[in-house]
Amino acid sequence: MTNASHDFNGRLERENGGRRPTLVAIDLGADSCRVSLLHWVEDQPEIQLLHRFANAPIQEQGTLRWDIHRICNGVEEGLRACAELAPEGIAAIGVDGWAVDYVRMDSAERLIGNPFCYRDERNLAAQKQVHAHISPERLYELTGIQIVPINTLYQLYADSASGIPQSARWTNLPEFVLHHLGGRRMTE
Repeated sequence: MTNASHDFNGRLERENGGRRPTLVAIDLGADSCRVSLLHWVEDQPEIQLLHRFANAPIQEQGTLRWDIHRICNGVEEGLRACAELAPEGIAAIGVDGWAVDYVRMDSAERLIGNPFCYRDERNLAAQKQVHAHISPERLYELTGIQIVPINTLYQLYADSASGIPQSARWTNLPEFVLHHLGGRRMTE
């Protein structure tokens, strides 16, 4: 356990009257999403997978996108299952998901549409267009990120060709789910 996670857990224990905190983990997988509950039984952590639902990109307007409403509804259903087994309350929720996909919103934080999937072919053209401005070698030198068409950079560049205004805000999918659940909108 890292010092940061030890400090976090210690703070949660203090805030929870000395009891170890009950936590929820949400995994946004490309084929299925999972909602799990961690609670303590006789000083041992116990993790239960409480809800799993199918997930796959959908075809929409000739593009491959995530059905964000379906994802959020599935997460909410999983959280209800967690709440039923955690009458003491849930101390924290963590969401893990696709590191390259994001949700675009207008200035009033309304969805512009379902988010594009990293597998959408628009990224191939965008990658070539970006490399016309900056070489893959220079891009790797600056970012240290493997040069693959799924990278967020190429997706953001492709957004302009899709008619999405450059001023539109974007938030990674995991952070959007937390925002949807009532958290502050932020990006890691």
